[in-house]
Amino acid sequence: MAKGITHSCANVWRGVARAGGWWSVARIASDWDGVYAAEEVAEHVATLKRGGFLQEAESRRHGALYAYTIGCHQLPGETLTPVTAEACHTEDNASIVPPPQHDVMHTVYKPSQPTYRPDALDHQACPSLHMGKRRAFRGEAA
Repeated sequence: MAKGITHSCANVWRGVARAGGWWSVARIASDWDGVYAAEEVAEHVATLKRGGFLQEAESRRHGALYAYTIGCHQLPGETLTPVTAEACHTEDNASIVPPPQHDVMHTVYKPSQPTYRPDALDHQACPSLHMGKRRAFRGEAA
């Protein structure tokens, strides 16, 4: 078991802390697949939890979940800015327009016009291929 925070452990912490949300060890390991073994990721997560860098919560469905929360420590030399409601209301985000809300209960559905090429469905004028040979449409069988 690791005795301290290594560069690999710091990489795992950065991935969880920057992404936000709650992560299971299996989900973290899938993100680092090919870089670290699943056992290494589990060891890093346990080390980070013991050091107070990640918080643990239990879920019936996923088991132990880990996240970087306000009560967690930051790694030395790392500066993560907390995501707050005030940070989301900047001048850049002020111009974002919400998507239109269509009234689907009181309107009549009008399908969009198809975008077929001209004469795509004109079988009488445009012959089709059947087994590599051109065959003209001869009408319905009587």
